[in-house]
Amino acid sequence: MSNGSEHMEAFFGVELNQKFSDSIEDMKAIEEDLKVLSKDIARLGGTLTPEEFRGMIKECRATAYESAQQVKDVRQFLEFYLKSDRNVTHVALERDAYMKVYQIFKWDGIDVRDLKNWIRELREICEKIGLHVEDLLNFSKLATTPIPEDLKKFPVYALDRQGYCLTGVTYDTVMHCDEVKEAIEEKKRKKGK
Repeated sequence: MSNGSEHMEAFFGVELNQKFSDSIEDMKAIEEDLKVLSKDIARLGGTLTPEEFRGMIKECRATAYESAQQVKDVRQFLEFYLKSDRNVTHVALERDAYMKVYQIFKWDGIDVRDLKNWIRELREICEKIGLHVEDLLNFSKLATTPIPEDLKKFPVYALDRQGYCLTGVTYDTVMHCDEVKEAIEEKKRKKGK
């Protein structure tokens, strides 16, 4: 894999909206940890003169508390200006949708359940921003095991190396190709009656 490709994978490997939410939670935890650290430093003892010790403890405590305040300020800024801004959230989710499309088209063909899960995740993102999965996916462009013509009509959208197919109206059903063939035969029998 080339260096540029690695950077692309790293860039598209993060869902911004989820990362944003996780970052806010991380910032809250850091804020609390720093405040606890500030209190713990105040209780520490040492080998300094009592005056030096008091000065150092006071300085460390002030630094720790100031850091906590800075983290709090950043968190509040991000929560207020970005999380409440529908445009920023929409842009992040739209980018996540296209990242998921990229992931889908990079599918390795090993397990169709991976593809099914990624399409489900794409659908969840699309529902939040008014996009349609059907408009974003073109299964003819998907790297997949060649699908026999009779299975394509079922319809089968993708076939993995173990013979499992992705099918269903919303691309959410996994069946082995033998099961698909049986379903096709059953449908023919019912039509013949």
